[in-house]
Amino acid sequence: MPPRTPGRSDAQVPSDADRGESKYGRIAFVYFYQEGAQADPAFGLLDIEIAIQRRGANAFQFEIYCIGDGYQSGHGSSKPQPLSIEFRVGARTAARADWPYPTILNGHMDALTFSAPIALSDGDFEQIDSAWLPSVRAEATICLE
Repeated sequence: MPPRTPGRSDAQVPSDADRGESKYGRIAFVYFYQEGAQADPAFGLLDIEIAIQRRGANAFQFEIYCIGDGYQSGHGSSKPQPLSIEFRVGARTAARADWPYPTILNGHMDALTFSAPIALSDGDFEQIDSAWLPSVRAEATICLE
């Protein structure tokens, strides 16, 4: 986990750092766009923090924290597909977590969290070197006044 410094808040995941060793990563943002309208995002996820924490021999917990950005023009949800996070060792996917995030309302910026067990071996946990978000679809509703 990153150290706390001026201008950066404490890491939000793992929720209890004393429960076990963790792998931590941060993704600045992911925005969702209406198909064919790449200039105006419908909604997004900001300051995404992800962690996998060892909770015992071959027992791991995945946690994610982010800010749901409803932007001004629309809101959306993971109804068609959850957000997927692949944890990689080189080019190989060692584990995958799927997060069916809740509806993100337009004009709102809300904190979102999720936690679930994740299947992973001790050896793969030690070697994880990156996280990757494959392309997913979302349901977006454009809000016009």
